[in-house]
Amino acid sequence: MLRTLRSWRLTRTVGGFAPSGVALPPAQLRMGGAHFLDNAALVATARRDVARLAEHGLTRDGSLLDWGCGAGRLAIGVIETWNGIARYDGIDVQRDLIRWATRHVARAGIAFTHVDIANARYNRGGTREHRIPGSSASYDALYAYSVLSHMDASELADYLREIRRLLKPDGFAWVTAFVEEGVADATENPEGYGPIPWEGALHCVRFERRFFESAVRSAGLAVGRFEHGQETDGQSSYVLRPLAFSES
Repeated sequence: MLRTLRSWRLTRTVGGFAPSGVALPPAQLRMGGAHFLDNAALVATARRDVARLAEHGLTRDGSLLDWGCGAGRLAIGVIETWNGIARYDGIDVQRDLIRWATRHVARAGIAFTHVDIANARYNRGGTREHRIPGSSASYDALYAYSVLSHMDASELADYLREIRRLLKPDGFAWVTAFVEEGVADATENPEGYGPIPWEGALHCVRFERRFFESAVRSAGLAVGRFEHGQETDGQSSYVLRPLAFSES
């Protein structure tokens, strides 16, 4: 009952508006770092990330899967930049966030879906199936900001294969992860690493770079670009492309 009341209230609450007029989520629904609590920063980073996707080939006529979409930050950037897109699918395991985004951000071409998949940090009671909803080879771009950084090594391999399955042969994925050289293959909440103390399950999962990139290749993907440590809390960014296309 309390959760239902909370959900009802949050779906009717906004935290301001972007220049386009689209509502911004209340502070308690903003994921990805303290800097996103500022409205101007939230909109600016959303537009920045759409520009990043455009740099690698996404257009307004394309299809975009936002895996771990939260309350729709990237979708707000799509609306601000292009006034929409042919197809945007936002997916998240947190029901409150999806309810809010569906009420305030969804429109023609932009849809949000809750998936009840288990994650030790965000959705303990979900199904253990490691599958991202979507038809195979149906997306030009897949975006996953601070998603791979909150899963263990066994989940990583499964979800990288899902990314490969969902992408069109000439598509790409833009993802972030905690990646370093010369460390253990996978470490949950490594002590003394990063700008903040890690608390709770899967707050930070750090991967060794060769281990991570080996899993990428085993999934049928290739690294198109790597930038170390420039994202939230020191995460690195990757552009991943289907291996056959990358080598052609």
